[in-house]
Amino acid sequence: MQKRIIYTDKNMRELNRTLDGRFPLRVEHERLSDFLHSTALFHWHPEVEFALVTDGSVICQINDTPCRLTAGDGIFFNTNVLHAYLPDGKNDCLYKAILFDPVLLGQPGSFIFEEMITPLLSNSNLTGLPLSSTVDWQRELLSIIKEIALLDLNRASFLQLRFLELLSRLWRILYENTMETVTDHSRSGKDIARMKQAMTYIQQSYGSLITLDDIADACTLSQSECCRLFRRILHQSPMEYVISCRIEKSLPLLADGRLPITEIAGMTGFQSSSYFAETFKKQTGMTPSAYRKQFL
Repeated sequence: MQKRIIYTDKNMRELNRTLDGRFPLRVEHERLSDFLHSTALFHWHPEVEFALVTDGSVICQINDTPCRLTAGDGIFFNTNVLHAYLPDGKNDCLYKAILFDPVLLGQPGSFIFEEMITPLLSNSNLTGLPLSSTVDWQRELLSIIKEIALLDLNRASFLQLRFLELLSRLWRILYENTMETVTDHSRSGKDIARMKQAMTYIQQSYGSLITLDDIADACTLSQSECCRLFRRILHQSPMEYVISCRIEKSLPLLADGRLPITEIAGMTGFQSSSYFAETFKKQTGMTPSAYRKQFL
């Protein structure tokens, strides 16, 4: 089975998913092991996201803050916040994710949007929030997420109206319980900005020679500070992230089938096709040619 990847642009904005402008909501029924390395890589999107774990466990990360979720737990990701779903050891995870544009709840300029939506979206202390069934109001949110996912599976009549009803309840409960009491989960806004600068540089330059010094310069840190930042937020070294990025960029080129593997290796920053093949197999469990054959 072909493994899925979260594709992003050079600024780490997700490219995989687009919402229907007529009703910008999407419900996804996910299995983490369907993704390459059981990882939904770091990305952000303008939509807000609520998720509910239905089986297994997962490490969700909001900017630089990881949290472990098990069945019955959930999470909220605010708009434009860098986040990822990471494997919890060898455990798999089934989860439901609901993404929607808050304009569904009120048009920009309206009282609801300006007074009850914008303040929450722009709350720098609310980048995201783990949801636990042991907290009464969070248990209500989890129940609503589950109900939305079931409606989507069953394609119930008056589906969009039911979605709107549930989303309004979801947002009201979140608003009532976070606007005054939310605490800051981010260790340092500057660190997140630097991390984004480094990741953007790598996304833009993966086809060229990249050194640790280049990455450190991109985020205005020393090499040692840069390595600590990557370890703390991404749980890998800067150069390990470079390799992962290069492998990710090679996948659509291999699937396309028109370019020789040697040329793809060079385009994605590998110094030789043999090193590309060796690294590709370590990352994916198969050779580049075996991966390509899946699409022929």
